[in-house]
Amino acid sequence: MARLAFIAVLSLASLALAQTIQDGTEATEENVAPAVEEVQVDAASSGIDYFPFESSQLTGDIITNLTNYNLSNVEVFDFSDADNALERRTTRVCKTYPGEKGWPARPIWFLLNILLGGALIEGVPTAAPCYSNWPQYDEAKCAAVTSEWGTPSYQLSQPLGIQYYVFEGVSCLPPSLTRTNATCTLGGMPSYVVKATNVAQVQLAVNFARNLNLRLIVKNKGHDFKAKSSGAGALSVWTNAFSSIQYLGSTYTHGPSGYKGPAFKIGSGVQALSLYQAADKLGLHIVGGNTRTVGIGGGYIAGGGHSPLMSMYGMAADQVLSMEVVLPNGRFVSVDEKTYPDLFFALRGGGGSTWGIVTSLVIRAYPKKPVSTLTYSFGIGGDISKEAFWKGIDAVFAKFPEYADKGMYSYWSIACFGDCSFAMTPQWGNDMDSAALGTLSTPLFNELAALGINVTDAVYTNYDGVISAIDGTWSAESEQGGVWNFNTASRLFPRSNWEDPTKLAAQTAALRTSVEAAGMILGYNVKAADNPSLNQTNAVNPAWRQTLLHALLGVTWSQEATPGDIAAANKNLVKMMQSWRDASPGAGAYLNEADINEPDWQQAFYGSNYAYLYQLKQKYDPWGLMWAPTAVGSEDWYITGQVDYYPTQNGKLCPK
Repeated sequence: MARLAFIAVLSLASLALAQTIQDGTEATEENVAPAVEEVQVDAASSGIDYFPFESSQLTGDIITNLTNYNLSNVEVFDFSDADNALERRTTRVCKTYPGEKGWPARPIWFLLNILLGGALIEGVPTAAPCYSNWPQYDEAKCAAVTSEWGTPSYQLSQPLGIQYYVFEGVSCLPPSLTRTNATCTLGGMPSYVVKATNVAQVQLAVNFARNLNLRLIVKNKGHDFKAKSSGAGALSVWTNAFSSIQYLGSTYTHGPSGYKGPAFKIGSGVQALSLYQAADKLGLHIVGGNTRTVGIGGGYIAGGGHSPLMSMYGMAADQVLSMEVVLPNGRFVSVDEKTYPDLFFALRGGGGSTWGIVTSLVIRAYPKKPVSTLTYSFGIGGDISKEAFWKGIDAVFAKFPEYADKGMYSYWSIACFGDCSFAMTPQWGNDMDSAALGTLSTPLFNELAALGINVTDAVYTNYDGVISAIDGTWSAESEQGGVWNFNTASRLFPRSNWEDPTKLAAQTAALRTSVEAAGMILGYNVKAADNPSLNQTNAVNPAWRQTLLHALLGVTWSQEATPGDIAAANKNLVKMMQSWRDASPGAGAYLNEADINEPDWQQAFYGSNYAYLYQLKQKYDPWGLMWAPTAVGSEDWYITGQVDYYPTQNGKLCPK
């Protein structure tokens, strides 16, 4: 038996209050806490050692130790068998809610905290210092919270911080950022948070929540659009601290896949910026997003992950070679295409907060290549008429197949607040310099000139790689956090639309109508490139494999908007998006950047994979432990007190 680590973490008085051994002997820190066994080697999947935080695990020996001391309630920390649970399952019941008879008494929470090594945090809204009815009230602290509220870095540093508060329920924001006479409640935020710094803590939280029928949620960085990182009455597992990065060398060999080349092992809490910097120092780059604070190994890869490099190398989910995961049964396993191959399929693109809690991943890297960017704009006014403008848009869109096939990434917007304007911000040329990008762009500019659109603000910039291109294109200050006054929907438009003039005209008409009504759309001209060196058979929405355009449309509301106002705006967004669906039948939407109210979301977010993924959900999580809005299997549950088109997490989770 490996060495059991028992470290003093809280006072004996607290522990005695929490629990006593059934024969009357007082439980001590030395005999029960924390519940950790050091496990040294990981040879099942990646073929490399665990990270130190992964070596600290909850094992059967730990449970036996607790049982041998005759500790009461030890069963709430034990593992479960998914196969037996599925066979025995007859009906589910609502998740236990604070104040109800089955809600754990405070001594049980004390005991959990002891076994966690003091990692349990009681849920307090981040903005509580701004409200006099909370013990944390402090005007100076409120001013500090308010000043930092709008930054993702601040939100991800807080146990209850998230980037988008609207579908949490807007239950506690700094007063200056919300409605007049705002109040503060815990609302749709979790009751307790496990600030996980090792695998054992994740396992304890999973077992505790499953055995006591508690709602369990997972927060990495809190970037999700659809409230997957929040939930009333929940126990939250916060994986932000899993931030280790290990370079595996230029000739790393992954036996199950046959891959040989540069790769990193990363903790699931690693921020994109940190990984970009580590790769850049080694003359490498990795497939990641353009937002610095996103957790690469969290919901980003779980949802597929689009990237400035995807037209060259494929989706971020395609780059994963292996993963380490805590399953809903509490077991810690290695996953790749030969070990748990079905789970490996699901975890790469099948959605976050659904299959297990990933603690680390092995992902491939690529030799660093230069990037050249181009920005330009044009708009209605002067010699450019409305019809000339839209013919110019047609000319830009017509180039999308060529640009994507060249490995490029084009991020653009159309704004129609009064007269319409187009902005390319930027066109991103991988493995190009400004001369090459200019040669590629000249035919388009000539076509625009023939329409009377003379682009005079074109700016070409050369960068030595991805991280410098991101720094030079998007400022850190441009990233927003803590927002609640808008919602976004998206659609993936297929290459087949460009192969049929009638379909392409219908697509452009749909985009034009919506932007003239809503004021603005954003778009990405990309493709999910084929990559023969990787296993791209995964749960990424099949629509991505046919996509040339990922476009987003949003709605906003005022600071004084009521829940009814928000619901009405969201209902209108669903209505406006119908023309996009009609122009791309059978396609879909990017589940990480989509509307929580998307009709037929199973098809839109998961496509033809959904039926298989639903089967896997029942196999690995027959308890329905891991639930999140629009996640696989989420249709089997509902939140009480929901308002149509404003489905907040401020309610009890119950089976349908």
